[in-house]
Amino acid sequence: TQMTDQSTVLVLAGPGNNGGDGFVAASLLKQSGRKVNLLMAGRPPATESDAGRAMAEWNGSLFTSESSGELIAQADIIIDALFGAGLSRPLSGDFASLVHAVNESHLPVVAVDVPSGLNGNTNVIEGVCMKAQSTVTFFRFKSAHFLYPGRKYCGHLVLSSIGLSDQQLDPQTDYTRRNTPALFGSFLPSPADDTHKFERGHVLVRSGPVQSTGAARLSAVTALYSGAGLVTLATTSDALPVNASHLTAVMLARCDTRQQWRRVLADVRINTVVVGPANGLNAHTQVAAMDALSSDKHCVLDADALSCWRANPDVVLQALRNAGQCAVLTPHAGEFKRLFNGTSVIDGPSKLHQARLAAELTASVIVYKGADTVVAAPDGRTAINDNAPAWLATAGAGDVLAGAIAALIAQGMAPFEAACAGVWLHGQAARTLGYPLCAEQLVEQIGREIHNLLLR
Repeated sequence: TQMTDQSTVLVLAGPGNNGGDGFVAASLLKQSGRKVNLLMAGRPPATESDAGRAMAEWNGSLFTSESSGELIAQADIIIDALFGAGLSRPLSGDFASLVHAVNESHLPVVAVDVPSGLNGNTNVIEGVCMKAQSTVTFFRFKSAHFLYPGRKYCGHLVLSSIGLSDQQLDPQTDYTRRNTPALFGSFLPSPADDTHKFERGHVLVRSGPVQSTGAARLSAVTALYSGAGLVTLATTSDALPVNASHLTAVMLARCDTRQQWRRVLADVRINTVVVGPANGLNAHTQVAAMDALSSDKHCVLDADALSCWRANPDVVLQALRNAGQCAVLTPHAGEFKRLFNGTSVIDGPSKLHQARLAAELTASVIVYKGADTVVAAPDGRTAINDNAPAWLATAGAGDVLAGAIAALIAQGMAPFEAACAGVWLHGQAARTLGYPLCAEQLVEQIGREIHNLLLR
């Protein structure tokens, strides 16, 4: 936020600790020679509290909400220190009116901790919320900073160290990590000089019918570009010529019946299976998914393998809990709701809560896709991704992601770390390519991003 020596700063202080931070900011700005107006909204903090002591050290004018209109009109920049992440109810009365007036002014706002109105526990907004240009938070980012809708209200995020160490972090804190290479980078597979292709995993992808083969091919080719040693595409006889005309390094397996599908699954060289991309919303897809889950293979279920259970979701939820290996599910919002409708998962107040509940319910890794993709493991670990650009929302992008995650698992990464890596690489590839892009471009770029990470 740009501020000149002549700028008038309006600090909005609330009744709690967040308001105390506002008083400190006002004092420091005034000491530096800035023109500062300070508005105390609500009841003043208790005298013996930290916020009360900060208020006592303020030696300038103190205004109340009655003067808000005049103060906003005079201001060039506003510091929002009304309420922080601990807010547990919607803003109402004078607080709501004040936030609404600031938003209507379109002045640049710097929020302290989180924009006022954003609930840091549930990660949701109920009612009005301050629209900040920048948000300064302390020690650790909060989940609400990266999850929508809060993310669009926070603006540019700044993390400020206040002298705390990791050892001082409350062990009971619900700590969700931001998805970055620091989380998964050390687990990325890197082939040794004497590694051969059979040691880099073998991914099996199930193709859709003859009129819907492209999605599975995207998954299969991405798996190769993401480092898998071998990839096989299981295809029906009528779709085989179509797939063969588009593929070279990906092998093809004729698979017209359940018996043939099971025979392919029995191949001990195959260790990871992708079921779902354009496979069809039918019983054949259900059977294929169930057979894959009951095998000893790692499974990535995407697209139709998640949506074909509308009439009987309990069947696949139980199969996931009993799966031979921890599966990875990659639903977007619609698929997620279809799969978990009627369960306690939907009661979660935010995407983060719902993903964590879904992972626990299914004993699987959940990749709840979107601009703020959440990756959740059955043991409670969660990560929020924030590097996906808007132009990643394009046909086939999800099929590419499924293939990348499958390839990383096939090479030995644990499902949670592989999912985090796949999601981040997917977003980074899109950022590198720029707008506009199509899914085919992502296939090779993900491989380049893996190479770049390994060279760091």
